[in-house]
Amino acid sequence: MSDNTYENVNPEMIRKRKAKAQETPEQRQARLNRESERKRQKRAKESENKRNERLESLRKRRNNKKEMEKDDERVIRLAHESNRKRVLRARNKNQLQDQQINEPNDNEHIQREPDNRNMHVRSTSSTTISEDDHKVLQKFRNKMDNIQYNTCPECNERIPDMTLIKGECRRCHNDKKTPKKFSADNNMDPGEVPDELQGLTDIEEMLIAQVFTVMSVYRLRGGQNGYKGNVINFPQDVREFTRRLP
Repeated sequence: MSDNTYENVNPEMIRKRKAKAQETPEQRQARLNRESERKRQKRAKESENKRNERLESLRKRRNNKKEMEKDDERVIRLAHESNRKRVLRARNKNQLQDQQINEPNDNEHIQREPDNRNMHVRSTSSTTISEDDHKVLQKFRNKMDNIQYNTCPECNERIPDMTLIKGECRRCHNDKKTPKKFSADNNMDPGEVPDELQGLTDIEEMLIAQVFTVMSVYRLRGGQNGYKGNVINFPQDVREFTRRLP
């Protein structure tokens, strides 16, 4: 065979082929493991890069939505984010407390004393809350009390941080018909709230509601909320529950 046959062949490739032909089964297995590990690391790096690109694209879209959102949409978004953070903090705190309860204490036999007073303290601690929990609860109550509720005089709708335009909510302000759809002139005013039902919190209103509504809510592009499908109303028997209220 002429030497011109190997003129266009890379010498490094020839060396690798000879080395592969001379390697033992153990060396071959080790080489295959190294190549497999390099491929795995390469795929993991490519996957991480794609994930970072998707996160960056999602972050840009969210920033664009935040820049284009209106004042009332921003208030609703901040309220949702605050609620999600509060729920997440409460969930993490409960998990931490459960973990501390389930962890075995090696010094338990040393701290245990045959004293009836200590047994009474342990029995009552399960029905009381700690000082930290009391502070968190008080902080939550203060935030709920500081929420401002505005009422539209036209439709009597009352929601947190409602934006009033010329003394009306945005929906009534945009309604140019006469009479307005949700006004008292259109027989849409349910009347005055009884004294017994005034000043209720959101949770108290849900507890005494005689109708329980189930619907599917979706977040639309632009930050708006919408629902899809049917809205189902279930009757709720609250007589047994209201008898136990103080």
